[in-house]
Amino acid sequence: MEGQYVYEKLSVKDFMTKNVIYCEVPSTRTEVLSIMKKHKVTCLPVVKKGTRKLVGLITRFSFLEKPYEEQTALVMMRNPLHVSPYNTIKDAARLFIEHNTRYLPVVDQEELVGIITISDIVYKLLTSVVFHHPIKELVERKVLAVWNATPINVVWKIMELAKVPTLLVINTKLEVVGTFSISDLFNHADVIMSEYKSSLKASTEGQEWDWDSLTIVYIGSKKLTFPEKPISEIMSRKIDVVREETPINQCAKKMRDLDTHLLPVVDINGNLIGVISDFNLIKFLLNR
Repeated sequence: MEGQYVYEKLSVKDFMTKNVIYCEVPSTRTEVLSIMKKHKVTCLPVVKKGTRKLVGLITRFSFLEKPYEEQTALVMMRNPLHVSPYNTIKDAARLFIEHNTRYLPVVDQEELVGIITISDIVYKLLTSVVFHHPIKELVERKVLAVWNATPINVVWKIMELAKVPTLLVINTKLEVVGTFSISDLFNHADVIMSEYKSSLKASTEGQEWDWDSLTIVYIGSKKLTFPEKPISEIMSRKIDVVREETPINQCAKKMRDLDTHLLPVVDINGNLIGVISDFNLIKFLLNR
């Protein structure tokens, strides 16, 4: 069976995470960050306290966009886009692309029943042998990259202005030496809020909050600043490359194995000619 037909009878419920981790409102950013860290998730649906009624969506990026807000209700995105478990995978892929989002809560009869992400589709579906088409037509030719000695605060500003979650990192030899994402920022950062420092130390997470890593992010009451350390100190060095001839399923497997959503694309001589993202890959489902 050709790859373009395989997904047509598959629904969101076949790929979604059913035991979804969520948070409630009212709550505070400290409580939400604790849940994210405990369960190692980057996004949480938000429900009304004591119910499963979806009222919002909150991601790590939400905290960086609104570092001065304390209440979850003021940080979260209200009335988020969502899908039914009975929508097709093609429906979900279209919503991801059209609304530039990576997460879709799944709602049935006005209750939260799961969540589906772009990674769910790429890792669980596009790794199938039927998706043997080359990635050539899906490659993004405009590449945003930064020098590995660029200060973290400058890189964050570039990402904020360009509204991109991931960047390639290159050295003076113009070689790709890593990637940098919002996840890298949080995985290697101490999030310090002066007004919550004592409560964090006394939290039920105990030593889990004493992150033994670089102090990267300082969140005060009104601003977000970064020290001028080079990005090379916290970037991800797990990197692999693909070529235009690489099949979609092989590209998807590399993303899954490296736990990344962006790969450099090189020519036969190893020269960087573009990038391929998981967003690019799921476009294949819409183009057939």
